[in-house]
Amino acid sequence: MFKLKTIKGRLRSFVFAWKGLSHLCLKEDSFKFQVLFSVLFVMAGFYFKITPSEWFAQLGMMALVLSLEGINSAIEELANYNQPEHDLAIGKIKDISAGAVLVAGIFAFIIGIIIYIPYILALI
Repeated sequence: MFKLKTIKGRLRSFVFAWKGLSHLCLKEDSFKFQVLFSVLFVMAGFYFKITPSEWFAQLGMMALVLSLEGINSAIEELANYNQPEHDLAIGKIKDISAGAVLVAGIFAFIIGIIIYIPYILALI
C-alpha cells in the first residue's frame, strides 16, 4: 500500500513542519500574540461551557488566524531574504499579506462577540 520511502518522506516532512511551528512560537511576536488570544478564548469557552457548534466556530477561526499568521510570516521572511533593502513593491506584498491576517482577525472578533455576548449578558 505505502512504500517505506513514502512513509519516511512523510515523517521527514512532519519534522520540517514542526521546526517551522517551533520557529513561529519562539521567534514571531505576532504569532505569540495570536496564540495568547487563542488560549484566552479556549479558557473562556470552558468557563462559559459554550456549545459544540460554538466550539467549532471558535476553533475554526483560531486555526484560520494562526495559519494565516504563519503564512504571513513566511511571506515576510521570503520577501526580506529576496530584498533586504526597503522596496515599495515588497512593502506592498507584505502589507497585503498582513491585511489577509487582519481580515481573518476581524471576523474572528465578530464571531467571538456573537458567541460570548449572550453569556456575558447572562452574568449581569
